[in-house]
Amino acid sequence: MNERTVRFLTRLIWTAVIGCVVGALLGWGLAQMLHIPQVDKLTNYRPASTTIVLADDQTPLASFSVQRRIVLKPEEIPNQLKLAIVATEDADFYHHGGIDPAAIFRAVVYSILKGRLGARGGASTLTQQLARTYFGMHQRTIKRKLKEMLLAIDIEKRLSKDQILALYANMVYLGQGAYGVEAASRLYFGKSARDIDLAQAALLAGMIQNPERRWSPIRNPTGATHRRNYVLKRMLDLKFITPEAYRAAINEPLGVSLHKQRIDTGAYFVETVRQRLEQTYGTDELYSGGLQVQTTLDPTLQRAAEHAVREELVKLDMSLGYRKPENVVREGRASSPDAFSPPSWNDLQLTPGAMVEAVALHVGRRHATFRIAGRTGRLDLAGAAWTHTRSLKRILHPGDLTLVRLPQVIPEDPQTPMPVELLQIPSLEAALVAMDNRTGAIRAMVGGFDFHTSEFNRAIQAKRQCGSAFKPFVYLTAFQQGYTPADTLFDAPFLLPDATGQLTYCPKNYHGEYHGITTLRRALELSFNATAVKLEQLVGPQNVITTARKFGITTPLHPYATLALGALEVRLIDLVRAYAGFANLGVTPKPLMVTEVKDQDGKVLERNFPDLEPAMPPPVTYLLVHVLRGVVLEGTGRAAASLDANLAGKTGTTNAYTDAWFVGFSPRLTVGVWVGRDLKKTIANRMTGARAALPIWMSFMKAYLDTLDPATRKENFPVPAGVVFTPVDWYTGLRAIPSCPKVVLEAFLDGTEPTKSCSDKWHEIIDLPWPFQEPFYTPRPGEPMPTPEAVEVANERLTQKQTLIK
Repeated sequence: MNERTVRFLTRLIWTAVIGCVVGALLGWGLAQMLHIPQVDKLTNYRPASTTIVLADDQTPLASFSVQRRIVLKPEEIPNQLKLAIVATEDADFYHHGGIDPAAIFRAVVYSILKGRLGARGGASTLTQQLARTYFGMHQRTIKRKLKEMLLAIDIEKRLSKDQILALYANMVYLGQGAYGVEAASRLYFGKSARDIDLAQAALLAGMIQNPERRWSPIRNPTGATHRRNYVLKRMLDLKFITPEAYRAAINEPLGVSLHKQRIDTGAYFVETVRQRLEQTYGTDELYSGGLQVQTTLDPTLQRAAEHAVREELVKLDMSLGYRKPENVVREGRASSPDAFSPPSWNDLQLTPGAMVEAVALHVGRRHATFRIAGRTGRLDLAGAAWTHTRSLKRILHPGDLTLVRLPQVIPEDPQTPMPVELLQIPSLEAALVAMDNRTGAIRAMVGGFDFHTSEFNRAIQAKRQCGSAFKPFVYLTAFQQGYTPADTLFDAPFLLPDATGQLTYCPKNYHGEYHGITTLRRALELSFNATAVKLEQLVGPQNVITTARKFGITTPLHPYATLALGALEVRLIDLVRAYAGFANLGVTPKPLMVTEVKDQDGKVLERNFPDLEPAMPPPVTYLLVHVLRGVVLEGTGRAAASLDANLAGKTGTTNAYTDAWFVGFSPRLTVGVWVGRDLKKTIANRMTGARAALPIWMSFMKAYLDTLDPATRKENFPVPAGVVFTPVDWYTGLRAIPSCPKVVLEAFLDGTEPTKSCSDKWHEIIDLPWPFQEPFYTPRPGEPMPTPEAVEVANERLTQKQTLIK
């Protein structure tokens, strides 16, 4: 380089330096004299924040965001993280007024020597980076640079250093979809930025300039380690940390793994809350407003609900026999077994003993291998013993998507195959809702077997026939009208008009048998259909509908004879609400899922309290509760008596066994379970509510009862004033005598107790077949009684049913 060129470059450099200084002074003067409107936006800036949904114990359930971001206040950012960012991005941050003339000089010299603008970075202060990011100024032009400098000066004039640093820390992108240091800390370390140590703070600060590749701890751990150590060395050189702290930090392992949120608990509940929030506050506020949403979900009970539904539904489905699984290659969903990954594998954490989907890779006679979320599973013939196959090749093919159970101990080496047991993805579905009787709070909700496969929430969205689970509304209406549980009707075939007005409809009992004289208690405990329909006719179908409406049934109901048998459709959540009203002795709670919503500044946007509506006098309702208690002790739900608690409830089974129900309650909690198929098809022959739904209910209820102290577990239903108890014969409803074969301490409204006593003669009458009992029975006014035509219709249907079963 000759002397003339050197003089020229020297003049050019000094001109540039003087120009920068003058420009900076001019910018400062302009910032003093002229107001820059854009900076006002920054002073009030609220970055797009993540909406957090919390369970009732304050633990996070889910988050919704366009950018995964959780905003921290300046005082919430730990000092070591602030210093790490300053050391990395702008060592003179606390000493300049928005621009760094020395850094600008170095950048200009380097750019001139290299022959292009911006050939070397490092001239931008942290404040300039904030201005550039916020105002979207990314063009590499002198005009943009000058504007950036002016804005930086004005920002420094209006905001404190801590405010600037907090805005910057909340705004930076740190890879894997995480914006801001808090979201990044939770993503990479599984904890808040307030709890990270020095090495972790240095890692986050070092990632800022290239978080996705060069300094990503996920994609390039070696590069990330070198970058972290560079940041620590900068902090040491700047005397931000001691030599001892430096040595300890550089020897610390990265300790990074992705903690991406996977909604494993309460997915159906969370989606229902999300829809409600979006409807109330709008999409933008939901995904960018940083709402804090407090819900009623109990994580412990929710896990118990999901476990009960999944385990019992798989067990039930397997009891119906082995089905060939879907083959993803044959169905065209993947070109090969290696190329398919079901949605349930996304961010899946393999848990010992869990049920997971698996894709068959290789199938031999005695052994098969599977892909399971990046791992390999090995199935031996013994692990498929329930299928009764002698060769795995008969039941499995490469590409089959099935369900397996993981071992209780998962090998640490990811290359070691995991021994698995073969299950099968159920073709059945189920739903469960658990509601707090006193408040209506939804404590647990399951809308189906697998949210990843189907987001349709059968607990809320599905409308299905509930069968005999509707009968309590008929009996409660009767008790309101003065009937007692000891009153009798004649259980026998009778005819009612069909839709055309012809006398063709004959209610039949489940086994096709009729029982003659029966108490209302006995009829409800054993779920006699003929008695329920007859009672509906006596009390008035429209009155039954009125009772159902008072207790929260919202679906269309019509005064048909089959109303008593649950032939009209209801929602599970409505039926649970109604039964919670029974448990509350006539006070019906409104379902409650969201108790409070705050904005990102902590301002309360809504606060919801329990909403209970009186539906029936407590003494009248208690009569029903007392009878439903008998359903669990003596009736169709008697399997639940093994739970050793004061429980009540009712089974429900529909025609052709398409829907199975059990809804039951303790003094504090009501739980409803539905089992069926999405398309209205038979579950299986004789698949009643007691067989299909009750095991799920019992599994969940046992888990719930185990959380209670002994006194609460034994809590009884309170007896309201005006109720008295009298021992009566279970069969006749008359006052009991020593020779009565079965005695119940029956509940009555004061003054309605029976006055006549039972006798051995009545025992003999009750033992007779129903036709021989009729002469000894006095019908109630308007009570339909048997006719020869009715008997003929009943016998024909019984013959048809026996033929079908055979």
